[in-house]
Amino acid sequence: MTTMRRGPLAALSAAALVLAGCTTIGGKASAGGPREAKKPTDVTIGFSQRQLDAPYFAAMVDAARKKARKRGFHLEVQNADGDAVTQLNQAQTLVAQGIDVLVVDAMSPKTQQVQLKDVAGEVPLVFVDTGIEGVGVTSVSSDNYAIGKLSGRLAAKRFHRGSTISLAVLNGGPDDEIVGPDRQRGFLDGLRTGGVKYHIVARTPANYSQDAAVPATESILAAHRNVDLIVGLNDSMTLGALSTLRDKGNKRTLVAAAADGQKQALQEIRAGGCDGRYISTGLNSPKLAADLAFDLALRIGTGEVAPKDIAKQRYTKAAGINCENVDAFLDPHSVF
Repeated sequence: MTTMRRGPLAALSAAALVLAGCTTIGGKASAGGPREAKKPTDVTIGFSQRQLDAPYFAAMVDAARKKARKRGFHLEVQNADGDAVTQLNQAQTLVAQGIDVLVVDAMSPKTQQVQLKDVAGEVPLVFVDTGIEGVGVTSVSSDNYAIGKLSGRLAAKRFHRGSTISLAVLNGGPDDEIVGPDRQRGFLDGLRTGGVKYHIVARTPANYSQDAAVPATESILAAHRNVDLIVGLNDSMTLGALSTLRDKGNKRTLVAAAADGQKQALQEIRAGGCDGRYISTGLNSPKLAADLAFDLALRIGTGEVAPKDIAKQRYTKAAGINCENVDAFLDPHSVF
């Protein structure tokens, strides 16, 4: 059974919640220890997803719902809609409703650390995609640096070894404190490993959204119309950049994504071939991440495994994708 709610704001003001850094929900030590044995049908797992306006995050919710239907556990989904304070309030609401395990894709690790640590003292907390070091049972994610580096190395193949290119980055904005920076660092290291030097002419936030990437790309082109490469830190932003380049009649600038492997991006790579404009991306599967995170959450909820016995970090498969291997990753029936 699955439901989705936009959780009510807690009585405590948003400003106080973030600035005080001391909101608690109970802090029971038992959250990390052995749990009473339950059947999957008696387990309720809460899922606080950071946003749903990018296909990656929506696909993760879809995978969680499919897992719930298959395994029989109850799933409560809440959408923080890109707001860190809303996500904290939703986590509190889910705990108050009596969930057995909470899965969170953290919106802002720095501002949420103290409050989510309190949550983790009350109920087992599993992070997916974006976690907080030292908080919760485990964090399931892709290795963002490794994926970015693999994509960057493939992107380097489209430029002459030893050349220096101009490059603009579409990033996730000020709340993107871990995932985006790791992807960017990996991609740039991949370019260097591939023998390509670069000069960054712009770093522009587009919040992982295809729609937001359109005005962001327009801003980049207004100042740097002959930029060699626009790199989105996910495929949604890169797809927005590509559509803008086409609308502007720009046939020169190439695009790449540091990570994701979104279906529409893979279709662009396949359609363009090895002379196409969408030159690389990296595998960051929301299905693989959600499957593993909710498998672990269910095992905790049923008492099959104690939280203390689970590794603190679990990574999904990393791969770079370009024209040479895109067919191995493109699933036309995929949600993402």
